Amino acid sequence: FTATPLQPGRYEPEGLYLSAPFQGSQVITQLFGENPDFYRQFVYSGVALRGHNGIDFGTATGTNVLATDQGEVIYVGFEAGGFGLYVKLQHRWGESLVAHMGRADVTTGQRVSRGQILGISDNSGGSMGPHLHFGIRIFPYARDDGWGGFVDPMPFMDPADIVLPRYA
Repeated sequence: FTATPLQPGRYEPEGLYLSAPFQGSQVITQLFGENPDFYRQFVYSGVALRGHNGIDFGTATGTNVLATDQGEVIYVGFEAGGFGLYVKLQHRWGESLVAHMGRADVTTGQRVSRGQILGISDNSGGSMGPHLHFGIRIFPYARDDGWGGFVDPMPFMDPADIVLPRYA
């Protein structure tokens, strides 16, 4: 697998295709890069975010949250004003993160398979309603790139797994 940079925060997938981080089909409620004025309050490695650093899906409370690829749980944590309850996985290609969960059913150090349940979605942390935040980092990444090292997950996903918002 390799990823070719198109512009900061945007990559062209070459051999990486992820399964959906949820069960069923979910509408995107916020795309990567949106709302820069709001997101500049969040800082990674001393650099304010340039916009939303993932994709938000309008999942109902209690929706199963799934691993998008096999890997290892490297962190289960909570940020009251940010991600809420979140799970971060390390994969052969980088990291994935799912956030605003209501429950995590995995522990740090646990190996997971693609499609394995990580927990359930909810409305935890700095969230204005039930949804699932999904972000990925591709190795190598720089946390000070204005995106916290995250890239747009959309090109790495199957279009059948997502529903674009009406404005897109």
